[in-house]
Amino acid sequence: MVKNQACIGVFVIFTTKKLLWVVKDKGESWTGQYFRDTILVPHVFPFLKNEENAIDVDEVVFVHDKVPCMKANMTQQLIQDNNINFWGNNIWHGNSPDLNVAEHIGTIIKDEFEKRMLSETGNGR
Repeated sequence: MVKNQACIGVFVIFTTKKLLWVVKDKGESWTGQYFRDTILVPHVFPFLKNEENAIDVDEVVFVHDKVPCMKANMTQQLIQDNNINFWGNNIWHGNSPDLNVAEHIGTIIKDEFEKRMLSETGNGR
């Protein structure tokens, strides 16, 4: 973990072909509303539906790590309404081990991102 984090939060998603990350706005909380309006709708849904990002967009399954903004009923309904295949709250059991590889890869990417943020200055970083 990087000390004196310059980055507040990074949302990472990947398919068999591409990786997408979205940096959370400074000062924002990972509320369900923020996640839906700022992360899912403008970034994640178009990414998952783009044929350049997946071998078969009809076979893409969105797997979340059960953080509150992702397991919120409104978020689950929004994902379903946008015809995205996903693992709903009923898939993840409360006592199951975390099998989401994205969480571990995301930590590595976030740490690298934070190192670069700390080493670069100015608005162009």
